[in-house]
Amino acid sequence: MVLASSEKEKTYLVDSGIFHAMSEVVIRCQDLTKYYGKSRGIEKLNLEVLAGEVFGFLGPNGAGKTTTIRTLLGLIHKTSGEASVFGLDPDQDSLRIRERVAYLPGELGEFKDKTGRRILKYLFGLYDTTVHWARVEEMATALRLDLDRKMNNLSRGNKQKIGVILALAPDVELLILDEPTSGLDPLITQDVYRLINEKQAESGCTVFLSSHMLGEVEKVAHRVGIIRNGSIAEVATLQKLKGLALKRVELLFDSPVDEAVLRTQIPADIVAEFSIDDSRAHFLVNRNDLRALLEGLREVHFTDLYITSPDLEDIFLKYYHGDSASVQEEKRIKSEVS
Repeated sequence: MVLASSEKEKTYLVDSGIFHAMSEVVIRCQDLTKYYGKSRGIEKLNLEVLAGEVFGFLGPNGAGKTTTIRTLLGLIHKTSGEASVFGLDPDQDSLRIRERVAYLPGELGEFKDKTGRRILKYLFGLYDTTVHWARVEEMATALRLDLDRKMNNLSRGNKQKIGVILALAPDVELLILDEPTSGLDPLITQDVYRLINEKQAESGCTVFLSSHMLGEVEKVAHRVGIIRNGSIAEVATLQKLKGLALKRVELLFDSPVDEAVLRTQIPADIVAEFSIDDSRAHFLVNRNDLRALLEGLREVHFTDLYITSPDLEDIFLKYYHGDSASVQEEKRIKSEVS
């Protein structure tokens, strides 16, 4: 069989074995650039997303995720470069693209005096395809959402659940989800990702999912594009992504720490960015090395231990040394702004 030029064969490693896809490129960006006046949105962004894959679009807030999505949907127009969705130009064919897409924006519009049930029925009535209401009820139950409450009485998290249902209930070829778990508690977040997995498995649709949470994206994505400063820093398979699964460890002591002694007690080959601040020790460790770390800490007399997920900026510091100075500068600016 001869493949058309728009088709590719790719193999991705995932936990369960091999994910094999032979499919067309659904989303393509080539040197895609968007400026707001003199302010950078995205710059020379290059990306390909294949049909049938779950592609995680990962980056810190302000990296350009939403700008990319809005440009792909034709909601804003590019400054330069090329973009296509289903082979269509978003600037010329945005309506044809959106007929085949379900989109969950970062912020939902509101029908303040309407119930969730009435809003969903009205909006689903705008689709050309039939949306099965039984599926809507199932998702509302799974997300613990009361559809008979008015929007102005709903919390931010419950409003987000309505957005999730709006995106996942219709049968479409492409799901574009911009920070779908924003405002949701951890248990509901797990339910959302389960529903995304079920939707993709049942329909074979392509999923383009943005997030700033590495731990969330790795649960569903086949590949991840990491965006920083408006450009793609790397496209990683799930196997590579697991190498980025860092944890930040903080040890607390009753008195100032002797760094030389502590370094002899902690396996040096598994920690990075080791630092001591009086009676606190900080460092990064890969999630897969936590057991070895805890074994090494058996003889360490600390008073408390905290293990958290680091910010994406910390991950860049470890894995993208060539531009670590600019990462530090970004962190400084962010701290001053906040």
